[in-house]
Amino acid sequence: MPESLATIVGKLRRLADYAGPWRPLRDEAPRLQARVAELRERETRLDELLVVALVGGSGVGKSTLLNAIAGDQLAQTSEFRPCTATPTVYHPPGARFEAGDWRMVSGSALEHLVIIDTPDSDTVIKEHRETVQQVLAACDLILICGSPEKYLDEATWSLLRPLQGERTMACVETKARAETQSVREHWLSHLADQEFAIEGYFRLNARATLDRRLQGARAGDGEFDWPAFEAFLREELTRERARRIKRSNTIGLLTKTVRDLRDRVGARAPELAALDESLRQTRQALARDTAGIVRQRLFAERHLWAYALSREIDLRALGIVLTLYRLFDAVRSLPVRLAGWLPGARKTRTGRQAAALLSSANLFQEDFVLASDAIQQQYETHRSGLAVAFARAGFDELEGDSGYSAYVSAVGKRVADVLRGPARERVVAHAHRLTSWPVALLLDVGPIAFLAYTCYHIVVTYFDAQLLPAGFLAHSMSVLAIIVTVELLLLSLLMRLSAWAARNAAARDLRQALSAPGKDALGFEPEAAALFDARTQADAVRSLAAEVLDGD
Repeated sequence: MPESLATIVGKLRRLADYAGPWRPLRDEAPRLQARVAELRERETRLDELLVVALVGGSGVGKSTLLNAIAGDQLAQTSEFRPCTATPTVYHPPGARFEAGDWRMVSGSALEHLVIIDTPDSDTVIKEHRETVQQVLAACDLILICGSPEKYLDEATWSLLRPLQGERTMACVETKARAETQSVREHWLSHLADQEFAIEGYFRLNARATLDRRLQGARAGDGEFDWPAFEAFLREELTRERARRIKRSNTIGLLTKTVRDLRDRVGARAPELAALDESLRQTRQALARDTAGIVRQRLFAERHLWAYALSREIDLRALGIVLTLYRLFDAVRSLPVRLAGWLPGARKTRTGRQAAALLSSANLFQEDFVLASDAIQQQYETHRSGLAVAFARAGFDELEGDSGYSAYVSAVGKRVADVLRGPARERVVAHAHRLTSWPVALLLDVGPIAFLAYTCYHIVVTYFDAQLLPAGFLAHSMSVLAIIVTVELLLLSLLMRLSAWAARNAAARDLRQALSAPGKDALGFEPEAAALFDARTQADAVRSLAAEVLDGD
């Protein structure tokens, strides 16, 4: 195993602590917590005595086998009815073993083993069956006892199946007779079909061995594999072998735990990936709808961009025509300003904020309010479809109010960032171009040239001792006014074209800002956080399975 058991158990514990809205892992958490506790407890028992449980149906000779091992009449036996109601624990003197109210018998036959005779596994008494389960939970090695008449009872296998891979098991045929054919082949074949791993098989006659040991006689031929079985208990199950068995059981439990976790949780990672793609598409659709609503409410107000650009031009006005344009703009906007001061005048908060962000060099610190019924309706529409996809993937219903509030706040911030950032930069850049000295000089050439020509004509007429026509000055001023008016109109047209270009570019910036991919995506923050957490956990499960199962 690539990592220490403690490290892997620590990863399992972190997975078991999950309490989020993804049901597949949350429902697995209690079982996983129990497994983690058992793994930790088993890791601390590696140096303790090996606990052996005798398990089987009624009348198969479990108690007789225990008596034969001990060489004494420790447990009551019967050929016809169940006799063991309370487990009998046969342990070395001085051994410490937590057994509740079980019957404890101290002996010295096997100094390194604790052997437990269990109630019948096919009992109809619920308390007896629960006691067998308690013994199985505490044991390290299971000796499955059976007789030629009873060795495949389903009641016993229903208790042992959950322990496949978690306990070392061996089969003991307890009532072998010379005239009876061994059930070894059929029994082992049946276990192999059910994927049980069996450490050994012993064919015994426990009654003959017990009688012989009680009489103090030597071993005879009628005891079959008893010498090998006794050697297995006394010599093969050394402390080092016991440690390996305990370690193998722990690794088996760990492997089974990780495999179950992989099949129940890790296998759903592709489903989460598909849900992540659905969330991404839903976010993009919501961003497009929101951008359309914002454009209708904010970018459709074309006068805001003209107003912002005019303000910047006014601040940088140079020359005659630009100065006149500044005065013209002040006169033109006077009715609007006066209307805004009147009681009951309609004032759009969004428009005021946009104008402030576009036309002020100072950062606008107030929250940008964009909440509207249209945005909320779009959010809830997309969220309802997303909620169905999350429910199918095993998520609990998530609260959406906080998600909508966070979305509106984030959209307002991004709109404000666009307006005070690239949008304002474009407005300022256009204003710089329209008020640059080449443009100012080009605008002033016409009026200055006409004024120069008029002055020249007046001077020449004076020195020629001639009188100017009566309407000369009026005609000259009219022509000058026409020239200036044409240039002002041309400048106004250029300003409006620049404002239109800045507005369209800002609309593109807004779409990009609202459609940012990855972690910068907007909308459905509770869903995104829950999905990210679930995918992280699922990836952790798959990574752990790859380490522990080694390509299984």
